[in-house]
Amino acid sequence: MRYVGPFKDEVLQWISKLGEVSETIEKWLKVQVYWTNLFPVFTSGDISKQMPNETKRFLKSNKDWLRRMEAAHDTKNVLGCCEDEILKTQLPLL
Repeated sequence: MRYVGPFKDEVLQWISKLGEVSETIEKWLKVQVYWTNLFPVFTSGDISKQMPNETKRFLKSNKDWLRRMEAAHDTKNVLGCCEDEILKTQLPLL
């Protein structure tokens, strides 16, 4: 670390950015696992008929999730994608 002196501020900014990216990706992966497990449950006919309110709630979350995934696909940059405030605020709610 003795050579970092002239770049210390920039290095600290990158450490902070990469930490935020890591946290966002961890949340993203959790949501993706939940979504992958719940999608077949709420899209099959039997359960969706037995639990109409929960199915409606899941379908709304599904629409939000797909919108976020399309935005991530269009961004094609992990920093830009993970700095998106909408993504950061929606992930815990999905």
